[in-house]
Amino acid sequence: MSPQPRTHLSTVMHSPNRLAILGALRHVQQINFADLQESLELSTSELSRQLGILERDGLIEIAKFRERRHAVTRLRLSPAGRERFEVYLDELRKVVQSEIK
Repeated sequence: MSPQPRTHLSTVMHSPNRLAILGALRHVQQINFADLQESLELSTSELSRQLGILERDGLIEIAKFRERRHAVTRLRLSPAGRERFEVYLDELRKVVQSEIK
């Protein structure tokens, strides 16, 4: 008997806020922190906390630099993170499409 599809889901990615972050990053090369924050309607502290979790797990890359005297934080999916997220989405589809036997 094969294991239930849900056993393959990453708990790091499965949090609603982290899932929304990864979903947004999936469609762009990179995005500014402020633009992502506005898009997802998350507080600065909550977005920072969730990004830290994703960065520690190697799913995203965070670059901080100065642009015309302003601090700018840019975010992007890491190459491995992009691949892992696609696998996660495939597994999620299996979960929601599975039939009761």
